[in-house]
Amino acid sequence: MAQFRFGNFDFPARLIKPQTRQKPNQRQSIDDYTDDTGVTRDFALPHTKTEISFTTLSMTAAEFRTIMDGLRANYINYLKRDANCRYYDHENGEFKTGHFYFDKSFEVVEEKEDENGIPTKYGEMTWTFIEY
Repeated sequence: MAQFRFGNFDFPARLIKPQTRQKPNQRQSIDDYTDDTGVTRDFALPHTKTEISFTTLSMTAAEFRTIMDGLRANYINYLKRDANCRYYDHENGEFKTGHFYFDKSFEVVEEKEDENGIPTKYGEMTWTFIEY
C-alpha cells in the first residue's frame, strides 16, 4: 500500500524520508466572532482539510522524471495541479481520499548536471499536497 497516492500514481515510498508531516482534518469556521460578553462564537464547518508534506531523498534525474511525469499525468486540471489523492489519516487511523493540489511554491533542488546542462541528480526536496 502506498503511503501517498496522487490520482493513480503511487509516490515511491523508498524515496520518502521517514519524517512525513501531516496536518490532519484542519477545521474551518465561517464568520466566527467574540461577543460582547467575551464568549467566542465559532461556526465550525463540516468540511475539513488535510495537508501532507514530506521530504524526498536525493534521487537520479530518471527517478525525478518518473515522479513529475506521474503527477502531471494525473492532474484533473493542469493549471490547478490537482488530483484525488489517497493517504493515511493519522487522526482517524484509516486511509482516506480527498481532493488535493500540489503546492504551487514547490522548489526543485538540482545537485548535478551534465556537460549540456541537463540535470543528472536532484537533492532532497519537500513536497506538499493541500486538500481543498
